[in-house]
Amino acid sequence: MKSLKVGIVGCGSIGTELAQAIDKEIREIQLIALSDIDKEKAKDLAASLSKKPEVSSIAGLIKASDLIIEAAAKDVVPALARKVIDQGKDIMIMSVGGLLGNEDIFDLARKKNSKIYLPSGALAGLDGVKSASIGRIDSVTLTTRKPPEGLKGAPYIKRNRIDLDALTKEKLIFEGSATEAVEGFPQNINVSATLSLAGIGKEKTRVKIIADPSLKRNIHEIEVEGEFGRLFSRTENLPSPKNPRTSYLACLSAIATLKGIVSSIKIGT
Repeated sequence: MKSLKVGIVGCGSIGTELAQAIDKEIREIQLIALSDIDKEKAKDLAASLSKKPEVSSIAGLIKASDLIIEAAAKDVVPALARKVIDQGKDIMIMSVGGLLGNEDIFDLARKKNSKIYLPSGALAGLDGVKSASIGRIDSVTLTTRKPPEGLKGAPYIKRNRIDLDALTKEKLIFEGSATEAVEGFPQNINVSATLSLAGIGKEKTRVKIIADPSLKRNIHEIEVEGEFGRLFSRTENLPSPKNPRTSYLACLSAIATLKGIVSSIKIGT
């Protein structure tokens, strides 16, 4: 069986986890290239792997790969996805928030017969949401609770001058649509974008973000109501050891998605 050639754009915590997983345990995939705005970071990651991928420009990486993985940032997604799909290649996107407002990318993928893979990330219950969306969904609410440390640096926090270090108990710091959540917390709440795409859209999906200094975990609760009944899920995520802003389950979800792509057995919706 011919191996799937993969290139990774972004060599941070998730990109590193994926590269290491491919290198050690996914025999059907060949990591062909790495790219990062910090070339030294990409070189260091390549050097740490037993099978050494090339450190490449994005253009070179796309040309050499069958599947491109975006593990960089929300702002990278629109241009990268269009370049990948224009060449008839497939893409897996981790910074799903970058797709909101750029839904024409889905039309382009259909036209070019390319696949877009969006891992479920740090959320449990997306299989139920996808199934429910075949019928009528009346409401979708995501409530996220995080330690204040995991929200530092977000544009919404800076804009509203919220002193996260001063919190002594839990506080609701944001409530709005998935679109507003992604704009205000581009590195913290990609799960809201994924949920909105699986369900009733970015404007109808409601998001609440709570900062809680007593927490050691990131907690996501989904509540969905519709003609199917009611769905409630709660996921308590430990932060990634490499990045407190990323749940470790998001890394594992990306690895599971990769394994699913090359597997002959598909489980779940």
